[in-house]
Amino acid sequence: AVINISLHEARDIERAVTRAHAALRPGGTFLVSEFPFPENEDECRSVPGRLMCGVQFFEAHIGCQLLPTTRFVELLDGAGFADVGVIPVTPMHVVVRGTRP
Repeated sequence: AVINISLHEARDIERAVTRAHAALRPGGTFLVSEFPFPENEDECRSVPGRLMCGVQFFEAHIGCQLLPTTRFVELLDGAGFADVGVIPVTPMHVVVRGTRP
């Protein structure tokens, strides 16, 4: 299952990830393709970080929230996914993957 640049739009992100886990057969993989928010203040000062801060300003106005990569990993771990890992695509795009045991 793939969710592409939209998990941050979910009103209940934990529930969305938990439901993805429940929908997969054992051995199934869940891929979350997302815009990662900077992990810390120093990363916000980089060019990609400044761009993502601008995007976050817009997202906050429509009730959404970008998350740092570590938070996406925590979400998959918390939902029971195994072998959770990160595939960096660009400084402003990451894929987080997990497998249903």
